[in-house]
Amino acid sequence: MSAVHLQDVRVWHRSDGRERTVVREAALTVKAGETFGLVGPSGCGKSSLLRVLAGLHREWSGEICLLGQTLLPGRRFEAGLRGKVQMVFQDPYASLHPRHRIGRALREPLLLAGEKRPDARVAELLAAVDLPAAVADRYPHQLSGGQRQRVAIAAALSLRPSLLLLDEPTSALDMSVQAGILNLLNRLKTEYDMTLLLVSHDADVIAHMCNRAVTLRDGHLEGVIGTGGDG
Repeated sequence: MSAVHLQDVRVWHRSDGRERTVVREAALTVKAGETFGLVGPSGCGKSSLLRVLAGLHREWSGEICLLGQTLLPGRRFEAGLRGKVQMVFQDPYASLHPRHRIGRALREPLLLAGEKRPDARVAELLAAVDLPAAVADRYPHQLSGGQRQRVAIAAALSLRPSLLLLDEPTSALDMSVQAGILNLLNRLKTEYDMTLLLVSHDADVIAHMCNRAVTLRDGHLEGVIGTGGDG
């Protein structure tokens, strides 16, 4: 079964009454359980396409099917799909409320989802990303960049997704920290039985992580290749 299927997908942005196409005639299939890479230079449309797949950008046309469910252009995700598809952003600090402790940031979506043991689940999530339980009492500014990204990954895992979208998850981190985050993602993919779709401008990251990858250049997807990665 495919986790992601795109056919003739176009993505655009509107600004000052004008429409600018950033992805054209995109077609690809990501198999369930694989790590698939989307590589290309900054500004080529990678993040825009990923935001469409996350349900965060609705200016698109064509055919998209996620986890067996067909999406409709301009429409929000149905409730069930929102939990199954989660995204980790490039800047973890921007996705965390600066005045909320980490425990609260992780607990709130669990409560909305009806989790009966939210505190225990928060502890489980922190342990899953190799952070001590004491992190729950800290604020985002009290953590390092690598720790904040681990918290962002924990938040994405909270609803036990089947598809995890990763937008340049290590590009804002020091080289010494990047490998630890990538290895963590590989481990969690197996433990949580997820499909990963990884966007990066770094061909080395794609080669390390992904089973297959495709290049996005000038809005067009070019040739799926095998990478020999660990994903």
